[in-house]
Amino acid sequence: MAKKGILFDMEKCIACRSCQVACKQWNELPAEKTTFFAAKGGYQNPAGLSPKTYSLVKFYEHEKEDRVKWLFRVHRCLHCVDPACVKACPVEPVKAMTHNKELGIVYVNRELCIGCGACNEYCPWHIPQIDDKTEKSSKCTFCIDRVTNGLEPACAKACPTGAITFGDYDKILEMAHKAKKRLEEKGRQPQIYGEKELETGTHKIYVLPEPIDFYPDLPKNPKVSEDLGFFRELVKPFGTLTLTASVIGLLIAKVKERREEISLIQPGRKEN
Repeated sequence: MAKKGILFDMEKCIACRSCQVACKQWNELPAEKTTFFAAKGGYQNPAGLSPKTYSLVKFYEHEKEDRVKWLFRVHRCLHCVDPACVKACPVEPVKAMTHNKELGIVYVNRELCIGCGACNEYCPWHIPQIDDKTEKSSKCTFCIDRVTNGLEPACAKACPTGAITFGDYDKILEMAHKAKKRLEEKGRQPQIYGEKELETGTHKIYVLPEPIDFYPDLPKNPKVSEDLGFFRELVKPFGTLTLTASVIGLLIAKVKERREEISLIQPGRKEN
């Protein structure tokens, strides 16, 4: 099979959250208790991703000339071409965070996962969530169980407006550039996000109808922390039997300590 991709054409999104519900239904994720929060973007529900929510429609409220303008964005794992979460996963030789290179899909092998949180620490968007009860990492699976059986992901199947499109990666990129051109012809300032981020890009591509400054929680230049290599060196001496979430937690703390020391020596240096 050819590498797959998903296009999020956010001008077409009406925030109906059909994708969010379909994701929950297909993955048999339980509901979670949420509360209304009276702030900008307060209609977003729940507030963020969790082990019970792999996909979330985010709300962005902008005031201009006494009018409120709403923008929406589907928030979930972008399935990087060169995923840092897989590099960070300390489970060897078979990774708990698994990369199907043929399809371009990154998913969690829950049987191997020890819930250490290294995947979240080194993901530029901090997407993977650790379930405290099961001690497992969880995130969008790209519906790999559907895709490998010739079906489109549940979110794309449920979207009523065509905001979410699934297909071969090259075709998705072509569609993204056509969507960008369509918006430019309308006088908008759209941006394609995911094509060149992290140099090699991601398999989920956004076409944002406004400049990225309108989406304050979306990093302009996402980067993988430079100390990933140092972390991997710290993990090497530990065997499979001695590797636990507690041990990894201590090693991550050591990495953060070193990161702070470097920032004191090099004040201008910033880590993601």
